[in-house]
Amino acid sequence: MKKNFIKTTTAAALLASAILVASPSAFAKTNTLDQSIQALKVELNTAAKQYVDPALSGNLAPSNLIYPTLKSVKKNYESTRKAITNSTLSSEEKDSKLKEIDALYNDKITKGLVPYIDAYNYAVKYLVPIMNDLKKAEQQDDFAAIEKGYHDLSAQLRERTSILYRFSGKAPRDLLLDQFKKPADQARDDLMLPVTVYMKLAELKGLYTAGKLPEALKVYEQLKVLAASLPSNPTDRFYVALQQELKKIEAIINGTPNLTPAPITTQEALDAKVAALVKASNANKDSKITLLSSVSNTLEIIVKEDISIVEFLGQDFYISLINSLGIQKINGNDPLSVAALNELKAAFPADAKTLADLKGKAFTFSITVTSGSDLAVNFTLKF
Repeated sequence: MKKNFIKTTTAAALLASAILVASPSAFAKTNTLDQSIQALKVELNTAAKQYVDPALSGNLAPSNLIYPTLKSVKKNYESTRKAITNSTLSSEEKDSKLKEIDALYNDKITKGLVPYIDAYNYAVKYLVPIMNDLKKAEQQDDFAAIEKGYHDLSAQLRERTSILYRFSGKAPRDLLLDQFKKPADQARDDLMLPVTVYMKLAELKGLYTAGKLPEALKVYEQLKVLAASLPSNPTDRFYVALQQELKKIEAIINGTPNLTPAPITTQEALDAKVAALVKASNANKDSKITLLSSVSNTLEIIVKEDISIVEFLGQDFYISLINSLGIQKINGNDPLSVAALNELKAAFPADAKTLADLKGKAFTFSITVTSGSDLAVNFTLKF
């Protein structure tokens, strides 16, 4: 009878450890400490598979389906640690067993399941609503809402999306990025120019309404340079609506007596693009930098909150600089090439880690931009 009882108890323990979420009562039924530890190990490994395995089939595990697993594994982990601590084992044996389950818990839960849940919740709570709002605003030709959504999305991509990389498991991480971050990156990049045009258009209207015609004309010339980069025959509803707004303001400007647009040079065109970049960047209230440009071919960067150089360049500043200015070459290389990025990295002091380390320093690069025709200048970033 006793032998059968032991066999039954052992089988129950193994069965409990094999299911997706082991219940606390199953742990109570294990008749030895080693069985409890083994059951916990199985549960920890199985818990991690709950978000990894679906990704291998192209599906993301919703966080609400994982919470029961997390709750159970946390409870069983704590109870097993307590059982080890209160056991009659020697101090060395206790330390060894605690170290073993702590390492596995850290690997499967602390670095895996928990940050996956955080990443999934972040994407669903923040990126998805902004993307949905942008889509709705574009369908309604709501330029103000599009501008707001663009700045909100840019702030999220710059400040917070590192959370999407913090959990282990390549398949679910790649899938999460494909479904949430890459579409957000694309939306941000696609809207950068039209939002800048819209902001410049709003500025022009304000000046014209206020009777500041010379200032309005200057902004109009800048606007024409920016608008020239928009699709010439747009099919997207938003672009069509934006082109119609541009035609309206063009008719107003051309119909105003004694207001004749003057030709704009390639340097003036570049200055206009830099000014637009400064205004767009500074309009973002979450930005950790403030941009200034009072001299041609120089961009002053004032640090409001220190961040690493890698984070600064690796997020959207560098891409914004390239796209906004129409940079074709940096030091003779494609701006996104490995050679250009390596030269950019080498330009900064080897011991500089954050933007604070660059304060008072200036870095000059040879760039080629397209503003009607190619223009090569030495462009300086001053911190």
